[in-house]
Amino acid sequence: MPTRTGWWVLIVSAVLGIFGRLVGGIEFLIPGAAGFAAVALALLLRYLHPSRVTVKKRLSPQRVPAGDSARVDIELHNHQSRRTPLLRVHDAVRGTPGFSLNVAPIEATRGVARASYRLNTASRGLHEVGPVTIHDSDAFGLVERKHVIPSLLRLVVHPRLELIGQFPVPSAEDSLLGKKHHQALGLSDEDFDGLRPYTPGDDLRRVHWLSSARQDELQVRQPRPPRHGLLSVVIDTRPPGDLAAALDITTSVAGSIAASVLAAGDATLIETTDGRSTRRVIGSSQLDSLLEFLALLANGSPQIHAAIPSNSGTVIAVSADPVLVTDLTARRNFAERLGAQLVITTDVDAWGRDSHGHRSPGWIHLTAPNQLGALLPSDARRSPEFA
Repeated sequence: MPTRTGWWVLIVSAVLGIFGRLVGGIEFLIPGAAGFAAVALALLLRYLHPSRVTVKKRLSPQRVPAGDSARVDIELHNHQSRRTPLLRVHDAVRGTPGFSLNVAPIEATRGVARASYRLNTASRGLHEVGPVTIHDSDAFGLVERKHVIPSLLRLVVHPRLELIGQFPVPSAEDSLLGKKHHQALGLSDEDFDGLRPYTPGDDLRRVHWLSSARQDELQVRQPRPPRHGLLSVVIDTRPPGDLAAALDITTSVAGSIAASVLAAGDATLIETTDGRSTRRVIGSSQLDSLLEFLALLANGSPQIHAAIPSNSGTVIAVSADPVLVTDLTARRNFAERLGAQLVITTDVDAWGRDSHGHRSPGWIHLTAPNQLGALLPSDARRSPEFA
């Protein structure tokens, strides 16, 4: 279709043609006809010989904390036997005007042009980057043809996490039985469940020589599988905790705790009071699934779902409800309903204006970022909150 320049050429040509017709002056008719012919010829060439360009796009990184930026790299490959004209590339980003780039003519036959831009983020969520629209115009900029290439990428913007170190939690199993069993056998020097007969190929360093001498047969230590603690972080999504500002803070707190538990080698999951939940994960490599859950978390319900919490491990509840801050009875009832050993509250309205948080048995109150690390118990096994 004609560009803005093309439309102006058509309008001026029409005025010249009409004026030339009225006054009978051929000197006006000729430039008017030439203008129409130029636009028509450019339009014909664009549709008969469009640019044959393919697009490759890369997003790095694919997950970023809110407020950071990601880099989008675009490669355009020319597959025709002549140079492309000047191209304008527009990459759509949902929720924004998108980004437009001007690309110089690309050399014929497998010529490549590269461009990039920074995609800034402000809030949690899923951003779809694409599709790409290529505006293919003629040399004089009279007409252009649009090519829409469905090149979609997903950018997950998760809440910012606070580095609070490793946060081990109590084991879900009774390890004292194993210790007594080991001590009875005189095997308390290593973490293992028992002994088994030696088989060819076993590591001789695992042979228990005392037991082997008693039984006249080589006995090998049988390793005990690790017993991991389990922590459930429950986010209060009851009003006003369902508001975006509140969720930005509570998801950041929940994500920070979950990341520290995974770093300690224990298991964790994140739940909401309205019944949504991640799967149980263990190991820092599984953190991405939790971050995506937190990035997309929105809305809530005024009631606590009957199935929450869904496990028998340690529970930490995170809430932005101001009633829990001032009403001790409400906070105790909330903790008892969830079976929470620790309740963390946040002051959304004054967030960042007060640099002093508060901690008391079973309760932490946060008023600004980067307070969690100093107030959270460093070892849940020795902390009175988890007694």
